[in-house]
Amino acid sequence: MAGLHATDGSKNVTVVDGTELTGLYATDGSFNVVVADGVAPCGVYHPCGALWVTVKTSGPSGFYAPDGSIYVQETPYTYSGGYRVTVVAGALA
Repeated sequence: MAGLHATDGSKNVTVVDGTELTGLYATDGSFNVVVADGVAPCGVYHPCGALWVTVKTSGPSGFYAPDGSIYVQETPYTYSGGYRVTVVAGALA
């Protein structure tokens, strides 16, 4: 079981497409996330119950993208801002 956090302290996430009601947590205990398209305003929660996320690709920032989603980044964690995540299922890209 994955649980909420990986051994390096990052948050475990399962990437879902948002077409089915999933809720916030996957069956393995990780967070369900939907990758935002960067165009439409979305906020923190997707209608399916998962978190909306935007992949952090450069520079410093806060935790929230302009569309209201949460910035995330996978290892090597080279940017400041956003949550550090380990993808346990699916892909952020």
